[in-house]
Amino acid sequence: MSDDASTDDAQSLLSQIHDPRFKYFRNTANLGAHKNWLHSLELGRGEWLYLVMGRDMMQGAGVSPLIALLEQARENGVVYLKDHGHHRDALSISSGIDAMINFVGYNHQTGEIYRRENLMAIPQREHYFSIADMYPENYAIRDMLLEGRGAFVHSGVGVGGFATDKAKVVSKVEYAAEIEKAYFAPPRKLRQFYEQIDMIDELPTFTRREKDKFFRRKYYTMCAHVSYWFRMWCRDPVQMAHYGQPVRYIGIPEMVRNILRAYRDTKSHLKDKGTYSFTRQVIMSCCTLTAIVHISVKSAIRSIIEPLGIWKILHRIRNY
Repeated sequence: MSDDASTDDAQSLLSQIHDPRFKYFRNTANLGAHKNWLHSLELGRGEWLYLVMGRDMMQGAGVSPLIALLEQARENGVVYLKDHGHHRDALSISSGIDAMINFVGYNHQTGEIYRRENLMAIPQREHYFSIADMYPENYAIRDMLLEGRGAFVHSGVGVGGFATDKAKVVSKVEYAAEIEKAYFAPPRKLRQFYEQIDMIDELPTFTRREKDKFFRRKYYTMCAHVSYWFRMWCRDPVQMAHYGQPVRYIGIPEMVRNILRAYRDTKSHLKDKGTYSFTRQVIMSCCTLTAIVHISVKSAIRSIIEPLGIWKILHRIRNY
């Protein structure tokens, strides 16, 4: 564990753990979340490094199945894994642009598994963790996937939930005090989207067609983030309390405005970067129209059936 110079009683509490497998390190000065993630990984000495955020709980029963899966991962040239936390012992492996689509994105860091040898071989890893907006590991994952393969793993380790009641702990995430600057708000998600497409566009490894495939998948995901998913965050009292914000209702007009703003800003960004093309114009137009139709139809249906209690039933069936 890497203690980023905490000011609470973490050090005295953790010093009571007497287990040779547990290692506690305390930074002499606060490094900040990004650099401390990297520092935590660099402190690891095993072949595989499993990253866990401070408030997340883990399930020890999944460790043995995970070790067996990591053996398979090594045999298949996998260098990075994302533990979904579902109870299915299986690997889902991808490479090339498909691996970039799967693993360069908006990921909660708990459950990321790095092959240490490949991570340590990245000469610019400290620079990456200094320049990124919210998910600096995307750069490191990108470079690792250029050398090997990625995989989803379902070990059951990361299904423990949160160690604390999220509603009672206000997050110290950067900019959490202002809703428009929170990491889940449209302006922030748009900046993170630009980081993702730019880091792939600058690579000579992939063809233009492959880069456009990446762009299409990420653009539609971004549309969902700035509209429907943003609304879900703002309607959740537990999440909003965690980020020090009051619950806020987001209607269809605001979601549509966010999507259209993303369309205009993305077009300008691509032209500034010299990566604008007719193909991407078509992709943006189709994704924008699809997203608007999706949220309008879904919101209309929900407004009709939610008062009847049917929505919760359908939601549970979908997630069963």
